[in-house]
Amino acid sequence: MSLIVLGIAAGGAVWIFIALRNFKARKAFEQEREANFLADMLKNKPAASASVSAATATTPKAPAVAPADPMAVVAESIRTALAAGRAADAAKAFLAVVDKRTKLTLEPPIWEGLGRALLAQSAYMEAAWALHAGAALAGDLVGAQKRLVEVAARAGDVGQPQYALKLYATLLAKYPQSPYGDFVRANMKAEEKKLPKG
Repeated sequence: MSLIVLGIAAGGAVWIFIALRNFKARKAFEQEREANFLADMLKNKPAASASVSAATATTPKAPAVAPADPMAVVAESIRTALAAGRAADAAKAFLAVVDKRTKLTLEPPIWEGLGRALLAQSAYMEAAWALHAGAALAGDLVGAQKRLVEVAARAGDVGQPQYALKLYATLLAKYPQSPYGDFVRANMKAEEKKLPKG
């Protein structure tokens, strides 16, 4: 009888170990996939951000927080600019390091504020990235999807169907079971009609 109990206990321990290992592997895969998704969102970034980066290079820099970590300096300058109501400065700071954006460590409300600042600058892909990152970091995946839809709709409303279509396609690829799926597919058809014929 005790051998049976011991066998059951050993089997249970092995099952728990395997389940835990699979959970950790799945979590690591999801984190890597999220990082890749966020990096891929800006592959077709507008060339205009290069001129923004050049303009930002002449802007006085905030005092160094940690000379060994320039991204910490940028993160602090974004926080400071948003807290002071200088949203355009926060957007410029982000655009200056947009190619290293995955190394920025910001809190979800800061990502949200930064995304709103970028949206005000008509930087649609960057705004979508920041807004999505903030909601995803907060664990609000429905909110993250909503942010993508919001920015895509805004881009479509101002005559930028190429951005709207890219963001809608990104949402459907990342969240195939999205509650916004039907809405997005309908909007994609409308945005495709706005593309220049050629």
